[in-house]
This record gives sequence, structure tokens and C-alpha cells, in this order.
Amino acid sequence: MTGCAAQIRSESAPEGSSPPPSVPPAPATVPVTIGVPARPLSLDPSLTVDAESHRSTRQVLETLLGVDHNTGAPIPHLASDWTVSDDGRRYTFSLTPDVEFHDGTALTAEVVAANFERWARLPGLLGQDRLNRLPRLAFASVFGGYAGDEQCRYVECQTVGERTVSLVLSEPIVFLAAALTSPPFALSSPDSWVEFDRALADIEPGELPDARPAGTGPFRWGEVPAGGTGQADGADAPTGEHLLVLEADPDYRGGPSAVGPVTLSMITGVQQRLRELRRGRLDAFDYVSPSTLRPLVQGGAQVLQRDPFSVLYLGMNTQHPILGQLYVRQAVAHALDRRALAEEYFLEGSSRADEFVPPSLGVAHPQLTTYGYDAEKARELLALAGYRGEPLEFLYPVETSRPYLPSPEPVYARIAEDLANVGLVLEPVPVRWEDGYLDRLTSDTGRAFHLSGRTGEYRDPHHFLEPLFGSHSTEFGYSNPFVVETLAEAVSTRDAETRTTLYRRSAESLALDLPALPLVYPISAVASGHTLVSYPTSPVLDERFDRIVPVDQTGPRR
Repeated sequence: MTGCAAQIRSESAPEGSSPPPSVPPAPATVPVTIGVPARPLSLDPSLTVDAESHRSTRQVLETLLGVDHNTGAPIPHLASDWTVSDDGRRYTFSLTPDVEFHDGTALTAEVVAANFERWARLPGLLGQDRLNRLPRLAFASVFGGYAGDEQCRYVECQTVGERTVSLVLSEPIVFLAAALTSPPFALSSPDSWVEFDRALADIEPGELPDARPAGTGPFRWGEVPAGGTGQADGADAPTGEHLLVLEADPDYRGGPSAVGPVTLSMITGVQQRLRELRRGRLDAFDYVSPSTLRPLVQGGAQVLQRDPFSVLYLGMNTQHPILGQLYVRQAVAHALDRRALAEEYFLEGSSRADEFVPPSLGVAHPQLTTYGYDAEKARELLALAGYRGEPLEFLYPVETSRPYLPSPEPVYARIAEDLANVGLVLEPVPVRWEDGYLDRLTSDTGRAFHLSGRTGEYRDPHHFLEPLFGSHSTEFGYSNPFVVETLAEAVSTRDAETRTTLYRRSAESLALDLPALPLVYPISAVASGHTLVSYPTSPVLDERFDRIVPVDQTGPRR
């Protein structure tokens, strides 16, 4: 028994009396370091669609509704229960009592209403120029726009009592409960917005403030060690940049985490992440690639696969003078051996994609127009289009991994080889993810091709289709009024069969127009070393670090 845990009898206690009860010490937490491929773009999850941003903010900020880990269905979280009116236009939430944000602010109906009003009025907060440079954000996608927009379904967020709040809609949103489980709808304390709002005036339109909103989650924002890099932090630190330190909240209502602090260390190369795990400098890393799978298994590491719930696609700029020709886009679709791409450059279980919605959501089109691998057909189509070898810019990310693209460079090389084989001349434009790759997709209109993807955050087809094609898309230079109207109709359609039909009609229009070509439904995976018993993988990336189980919850980290 250690001195801290031993019970010591007071000298003044009467002979034979029982010793006073001791207060058990708080359980020790085990520090954990996780290797990630990129920094978060913002710590305000409502302002980004980036998986790394949401990985971080999930630990600190919480949503009204959570995710059932077995089914993916919405469950109570900050809301203890909820009801939906018969007409589907009012969602009423009862808030979990006695919840406080990390800055001491109580969770009340007024705080919830303030969050929804802030999201609904982002154009006024950010300025339209800055908002136009961001991808289509979750609030606009789910509600159809922002407050004041004709198509916006959000009317108001009413406070019914101190702990009861109602969302009032102009039309039903049949997937709203599922959408509210996603990180962009995580609640933060209004008192913590002051720093963010003040900083907006001092940064460029393409930037977002480096502010940290206060949440209610199992972790708090911690301080990054001086220097911020592995080299500066000692021999046992990984040779990457420490992005964030998350301190376990000992007073979290769900009980204290067994791990903490959790350090997120940016290591852009997948082989380097492998080396750091082998050296014991990382406890886990995302994302495993085929090139690292065998050495991980041989070294006894755990490789924890997620169910496929993302899509990689090849974007094609329909406003480009050459890619604007449908024959050229059809030629590209026939030129790519997508089955070989999935089998050779992604984890086993990944498959060729013909649609933007993963098959598990049950809306796949059984008679969809598809484009099989046919190099000769591709050459014929290019000849019909009058293509004469003009160079075509191809934008792709480097020095990163994404859930839908663990190894961008070899995937680009394979796609470029297939396109060159049919006579297309490519001008590669590699862009570091850290240098604003996503921003280039909305601002660089001269490119012909680009690689990107979608990762599911809630289980509904809307999440995969509407942000890409539910309005005019700068990313593809594309807008199809039929697709826009069909996706809008699906938002309020309650009959499941009718709704499926609407999504299939959209899929067929997209397959005929080809503003982008779905490539692969990838399997992604986390690797963990010998210091962890388990890591909480999730197809919707709802992976909270307080569910990590370390090997030793009391002793020093190995």
C-alpha cells in the first residue's frame, strides 16, 4: 500500500477507536498521444466540414442528441428527451439538468436558443465574402439556408421554460434529429464567443479566428507545451507538431476519463506515423493505409476498421473550356479502372463507387447509368470532343490523409496513369492540405480536375448529396435545377419509398451530367499500440476519447 492510500490513525484518537474515514484519491489518468494527419481548420465546429476539426471539438463540445454506437440512431445527450409535433414542424427538447459549460455557464433554454440564432445568422457574423469562401456549412445544408433566405426552413428557437426549448420550422425536416447529432450542432457557452467575435476584425477573409469555445464535454482545451513540436518536448515525444492538448475534466457528469491529457500530434506522413507508433511515441494513429497494414499486423498492433461510410470522388469543372464538354467527362469516366483503384490503394473491403451515397443508406439506384472501364471507348469520346492534347490542371492534396483518401499521392498517380493512357495531358497541381486545399476548391476556377470526398457524420442521404449539389456549386461549376428541387423535396418527404425515389432520380441526373465521378467507398482504420486495450471507432467518426481504455489506468505510460 502506498503512503497516499494508507489510512493513518490520529495520535489523539482513543485507544481501540476506529480510524477516521479516508477520502479516496481521484483515479489517476493515463496520458495518451494520438497521431493525426492535419491540424483542425477551426475549433468552432459550426464553421467547418473538416474531419480533423470535428475530431477535436467532439471531445470538448457536445450536442443535444447523441449517437447510439450500435445502430447510429439519435439518442438523448444534452437533451434528456425530445418530441416532434404531428406536422413535423416543431421539435421540443427537454434539457439534461445541472449541466455547466467549462466556463461555469449553466446549460439553459436561453443558451440553446442563442446557439441556434448564432448559426442562423452566420452571414451577418462572418461577412458574406468570408462565408462564400467556405464549403457549404451544416446549418445551411440542413435548414436550406440562413435566416432571411426564402428557402430557409428555420423559423426560430423558442424558450418554453428554463430547461425546455422548441425548434420551429416552416416545413418538416425528416432527418433533423439525426443531423443534430453531428459536430456542427454542438453547443458552446455564449460568454466564450467574445474572443472569436473580436478577432474577426483582425484577420483576412479566408481565415477564421483561433478561438476556443467553452463546451460541456469530458475534456477541456489545454495548453500546448512550449515549442509545440516533438523535438522540443523531449526524447519520448513524437517528431510531429503538437496541435492540441485536451485535459480530462474531473467533474464531467458522465464520470472522469481514464485517459488524459490527450495530445494530438500532427504527423503528415503515414509511414512516419507508423514509425512513431513502433517507437512507443504514439498510442494510436489515424489513418492506416495498405502500405502500413502488414507491418502493423506483424508488429502486433491493433488495426481497428470502420464500416465504410465515405466516398472519394473526382471533381470535374463543368465551366472549364474542355471539361465543359460532356463527351470529355464521359471519356474520363470510362478511362478510370475504379475497381483496381479500390483494390490496390485502399484497405480490403473498400469497393468501387458509382454513386455519392454509400450503399448502407439503402437508396442505391438499381438501374443507374454507369460507366465501365473501357479505354478504347474513352479514346473514341475524346476524338468526338475534338480534344487535341491541351494540358489540364489536376489539383490534389499532399502531405495529409483523409477518411476517404489515406494516401493521396499514389492514388493521384494511378488516376493520372489511367487518364494518360487514353491521351489526356495532365498538369499536376499538388497542394499541401495545410496550405488551404479546401479553399482552393472554391476559389481556383481554372482547374480541370480535383480529388475530394465526403465522410458521413449522420445517417441520411441528404448529408452526402445536398452540400455538393443542393445549390450552385463553385466546386464543380455546376447547378442542375432539377437536382436542386428534387433534393429540396426529399427534405420534407415522410414516406420512405417516395423519398428513396427522389434520391434515385437525383442520382440518375448526376450520373448523366457527370459534374464529378464517384471513385471508391473506402474502408478507414485506426492503429493502436500496446498501451491501449481499445479505441472507440465509429463509422460516423463519433469517437470520444473518454471511451479509450488504456492498458494501465494507474501506472506510468510505457
